[in-house]
Amino acid sequence: MKQKTQWHTILWIALPVYVMANIYLLLLGQFDGVMLLLANAVYLALLTWLTKRLTQPLLADRPEMDMNKSMLWAQVGVILAILLVTGLSGFQIPLWSSMVNWFYGWGEATLPAAWFGGPGYAVANPVQYFIIPFGLLLLLGAKPKELGLGQGHKVWQVCLVWLALPLVIWIGLLATGSLAPQTLARRLIGNSFQNGFFEEFLLRGALFTRLRRLLIWPWALALQAVLFGLWHWRANTQSMDGNVLAGLALCLVSQTVSGFVYGYIFHRTRNLVAPSVAHVVMNVLGQSFG
Repeated sequence: MKQKTQWHTILWIALPVYVMANIYLLLLGQFDGVMLLLANAVYLALLTWLTKRLTQPLLADRPEMDMNKSMLWAQVGVILAILLVTGLSGFQIPLWSSMVNWFYGWGEATLPAAWFGGPGYAVANPVQYFIIPFGLLLLLGAKPKELGLGQGHKVWQVCLVWLALPLVIWIGLLATGSLAPQTLARRLIGNSFQNGFFEEFLLRGALFTRLRRLLIWPWALALQAVLFGLWHWRANTQSMDGNVLAGLALCLVSQTVSGFVYGYIFHRTRNLVAPSVAHVVMNVLGQSFG
């Protein structure tokens, strides 16, 4: 009953914000984009429902054993700091930017763009989204299995749910010549290295699991989704010709919705594989339709 009350509160807050963000984008003339995002939200909702039907609440859905709260807050602080510096990637941040630029340059020099899309990010992103935060969390007392790297529940069945329709679409596009095999492979490889598992680790495996020990899990789920959306604010603002408010609206109706869904998949499967597959598949599906 308590969780149901929490969900009602979250819904009453989220729904008006979501509607207003869509209305604002419509007023800016973004009709096609809003319709596409609404269709995407319906599709995500359907597959999320199927994910819920396929999985069962695990023991981990119950309140977890408390650990040192100060250590937990330190872990959350580390992840928030990494989200901040990576979200501000266009600015020169002492030491961090030099490190990222070095790995970016190494990727550009060594990996083939024909297969990796953005080879620099295929090296830099795994370092800043996974290797560094994972190492810091281990130093602060986290265990790998707590971070989505342990045994999961119904992982491959959920992956098939999220792969089914995209596979049919890609086969059709390949068969009709509308999509080249190498283009599809490059998109799959590029998204797998540039975001996919590595973003899922940072937002779901690291942040969500820490928040879930400090908050009631529906609020932890909602908060990590909002932060995932805000993490894309700068990029979205650039895509909206520098309109900061439009960039924020796009965060709310796009990445925040996706972050909520990926977080729910992770919560039900307790493993990063299924949300990572869903993340890559949805990105590539969007690219397949331009």
